[in-house]
Order: sequence, then C-alpha cells, then structure tokens
Amino acid sequence: MFTVNTKRTYKYPVSLTVYDEHGKEISGKFKATFKAMPQNELRDLPVDTLLLDHVLVGVDEICITDDEGKELAGDDKLQAAKNDPAISTALVNAYHESVSKKNRPRI
Repeated sequence: MFTVNTKRTYKYPVSLTVYDEHGKEISGKFKATFKAMPQNELRDLPVDTLLLDHVLVGVDEICITDDEGKELAGDDKLQAAKNDPAISTALVNAYHESVSKKNRPRI
C-alpha cells in the first residue's frame, strides 16, 4: 500500500509557443506548481470561476515582463501568467494532462 496526500502540490512541465511582433514562433518550457483539488470541490465551483485561480500555485523557469520590460515576480508574475491567453491555455492543458496522463490505461 502507498500513501497519497490529497492536499498535495506538485511541479509539472509546461510547453509554450508564442509569436513575437514579427510573427516568429518562440517555443519553450517552464514549470508550473499545481495543487490537487478534490473533484467534489471542482464540481462545486461557481460557473464563472477560472480553474487556474484554484489550482495554480506558481510558475518557475519563465521570465514574464511588464510593459516597461521589467521582470515580474511573485503574485504579479502569477497573475500575468493567468492573464496571458497563450500562457493560460498552456497551463490549463498542462493541469489536465498532469492529472490524467499517467493514469490512463495502456492500449
């Protein structure tokens, strides 16, 4: 038997592709820290609630800057990651993959 902490947090790799102002594709990877949320709590969230507001704890190995080019940190960095359309989509996909990928049966 093994023990599982249902209130755990864990780091998971996130792949991201964005386009610069010249249309050039820029790809990279960074780490997100997610917390495991019980399914009943996820189901009971209000309809207009964003998943990342509840499961995303932090982002590492990525530099996010403000309008003046200053690197963001802490909560500002976390909010910027959630608000960027490409980063937030990559984060949601990574979260779903993190809870399902290893637990799918092999065919």
